[in-house]
Amino acid sequence: MNEVLKVEDLEVGVPTEQGFANIVNGVSFSLEKGKTLGIVGESGCGKSMTSLSLMGLLPPAVSYRGGTINLKDNELTSIPKKAWRKLRGKDIAMIFQEPMTSLNPVYTIGSQIVELILNHRKISKKDAYAHALKMLQLVGIPRAEEVLHEYPHQLSGGMRQRVMIAMALSCNPEVLVADEPTTALDVTIQAQILELMKSLQEELKMSILLITHDLGVVAEMCDKVVVMYAGEIVEESTVIELFESPKHPYTKGLIASLPDIEDEKEYLSSIPGTVPSPTDMPPGCRFAPRCTFAHEQCRQAPPVVSVNQESRTKCWLYVKEEIPVKEGM
Repeated sequence: MNEVLKVEDLEVGVPTEQGFANIVNGVSFSLEKGKTLGIVGESGCGKSMTSLSLMGLLPPAVSYRGGTINLKDNELTSIPKKAWRKLRGKDIAMIFQEPMTSLNPVYTIGSQIVELILNHRKISKKDAYAHALKMLQLVGIPRAEEVLHEYPHQLSGGMRQRVMIAMALSCNPEVLVADEPTTALDVTIQAQILELMKSLQEELKMSILLITHDLGVVAEMCDKVVVMYAGEIVEESTVIELFESPKHPYTKGLIASLPDIEDEKEYLSSIPGTVPSPTDMPPGCRFAPRCTFAHEQCRQAPPVVSVNQESRTKCWLYVKEEIPVKEGM
């Protein structure tokens, strides 16, 4: 297996009066070269904090508590900030969900891309501008030479997101982390951005970690999927297996909530309740208070069970003697 990124038992959280509260709790997954891994779940389930931890961009009050992040044989959780700055943008890059707040409003598009290029490549400023122009053209921005000298507010949302993709890819990273890259865009622009990401992935042979709550985007883009709930991974599967045979009750609830455009009388399903706060997690299975299958055993934390070769889940419903049980997801 050609892994470029491997996360094992990652714990990230904040200190509280009651002790350390994990926002990300024992998360493990791997990303293969040239593949796309999706992380899905409701708002507040820990997806974005997981992505920020991969970039070394945790908020001031949040810290690593345990586990490892290995990128090309570099263990990242313990490296100093200076080492992070060398890796970020060059080996691993990120597209944020709101480009207007990610781009500096007082600098031109060209100057921001060039600054990133010069931080990681030993080339002249002239060559850096030429490369920035090439990247804008690569992501399909019309009149790219003019856009180099324009400011973020002069561009549409779709064009700003293309600029963010151009910046992220300007140093040819091994891994691209895309955190809800189409959330702020209208439907037609969403389709264009996703198609652009797929074509660039094929051309540049990069790996993508896609953070989203949109299962339609997952079906379109991903090879494998991990489903997060309350800071934990509750299911991991290939994308085909996930949609054809979801295992965890939470995953089943997410898929059941998808509308069927062919059924005009369809009643949309929903999952009752809300995601618990990191400071007020229920004992045992974190999904149990919202689960229609919950029983007495769910008062204890469930193990991770390999259901078949393509999927595993964290649920007591699949614990049987003939099924091997793993210690952590």
